[in-house]
Amino acid sequence: MNSGRRGGRRSINLDITPLIDVLFMFIIFFVLTAAFVQGSADVVLPRGEPPALSEKQPIVLTITKDSEILWAGEKLSVDDLIPRIAAAVAEDSDILIAGDRDARYGDVAELMDILRSQGVESVGLAFEGGN
Repeated sequence: MNSGRRGGRRSINLDITPLIDVLFMFIIFFVLTAAFVQGSADVVLPRGEPPALSEKQPIVLTITKDSEILWAGEKLSVDDLIPRIAAAVAEDSDILIAGDRDARYGDVAELMDILRSQGVESVGLAFEGGN
């Protein structure tokens, strides 16, 4: 007594591959997000006024992207630089390093090491202010 049905159940084929792909993307997203959150710290930075500038002009050491060192615009070798650094330390002059954006990080680190070896205790890094 079949009441109008012609067969048993009809099977429906669903492709769940896109669903699995989306789920894997969510898993990857949450794993990466959790890794970044664990390494961060919630810190409130202090506010303050910038340090007062000294009345004398700082000596500007420039490192070009071609690894050239300029002392107040004059190109110098490392051997010529050392006596000038010693004179600046004796006069208690402020030294500011202006590294080109494309200069190698190692060049800036080497210059800072040379300054430290000559007795310079504090060096400022010049940067371009942005809005």
